[in-house]
Formats: sequence, C-alpha cells, structure tokens
Amino acid sequence: MIRLPLSWVQFLIDIGLLRRCHFLVKDVPEPPDELSDGFVFREVRGGYQKWLHLKCPRCGEHIHIQLAGARRWTISIDWLNRPTVAPSVWQTGSCQAHFFIRKGIIDWCRDVGAPRQGVSRYV
Repeated sequence: MIRLPLSWVQFLIDIGLLRRCHFLVKDVPEPPDELSDGFVFREVRGGYQKWLHLKCPRCGEHIHIQLAGARRWTISIDWLNRPTVAPSVWQTGSCQAHFFIRKGIIDWCRDVGAPRQGVSRYV
C-alpha cells in the first residue's frame, strides 16, 4: 500500500483537512534515543519488523512491543501513516495503562488501565 509522506500528512493536519490523531508511524533502523509525543517508531532491520517503540500516553515511560517471534503483536499502517496495533497494549511496569491503538487513536480499556480524570479518550 502507498503511504503519504509524513510531511504531507502533517501539512494536511496543519491546514485543517485532517484531524490530528494520537499516533503516526515513523520507521527507524534502530531503537530511538528519544521518543516523541504523537509518534510510534517501528524498528525495521534488514526489511523485517522487529519492535514498536512509543511513549506511554499516561506516564511517559518507554513501551517497546515485539513485532517478531512467536509471541508478537501486529501492526497495520494505513495510507495516512496511522497505526493499528493488535492485541492491546498494557503497560505492566508502572502506571498499568491498558489501551488499543486503532487508526492512530487511543481507545482506553475499562479495566485498571482506564484513563485518569481529565484524560480524554480522543483528541
């Protein structure tokens, strides 16, 4: 599938033709040193997906998700660079955030990972 360059997607968001989602995808050859809000980083080495890196939307901690091996998540990316990740993401380390990422939007689960008061489900 053809994907628009991120600069074009950002331009469409800036002029108001697209609504900003929580996450867009950036492909990287190695783990990023710093994570940026609003992006998931798909680590691709030798043409193979290895890891997905993102900043926890609740506590800001680095979440890395395995995309290779027997126990892995899947990621699909639409033409606007919006990720859909399956199954859900559960930050078991610190804040217990539990959510799905669907077309770049965070969809909070209604268990222990539900958002704090004042944290919206959508942008």
